[in-house]
Amino acid sequence: MSTLTSELHCVVITPEARVVDTGAFDVVLPVFDGLRGVLPGHAPMMCRMGTGLLRYHDQKNQVQTVFVDGGFGHVQDNEVTILAPGALRREDLTMEEAQEQLQQAEALGVSTVEEVEQRGAAIHRARQLLLLVENKS
Repeated sequence: MSTLTSELHCVVITPEARVVDTGAFDVVLPVFDGLRGVLPGHAPMMCRMGTGLLRYHDQKNQVQTVFVDGGFGHVQDNEVTILAPGALRREDLTMEEAQEQLQQAEALGVSTVEEVEQRGAAIHRARQLLLLVENKS
């Protein structure tokens, strides 16, 4: 049984690095079908992550934002763990890089249903990256 505390521990791990490992007062996860909020004492859960922005309030009560590119989330005993194939912090990306990714996504072909789906996913991903660097999360 989990105990109620005023803080969560949030970890975001990719194959290359531990991108986040910190205390948080709340976490908003970009799951595949929307956003899911987690507060201390949350019931255990597993979820499939979507492509989007993970947000949390740090120990100074400032909003921190991390781009998560899919993966899985696990919440148990005030621990929020995200295993993702890719994740970026705001300082890992420039505005020019994000804009270039959007231009590349918009230039993708649309000849088949698969290409249309891939283009849509790439545009969504690039727009989330733009939100990350614009600090409008």
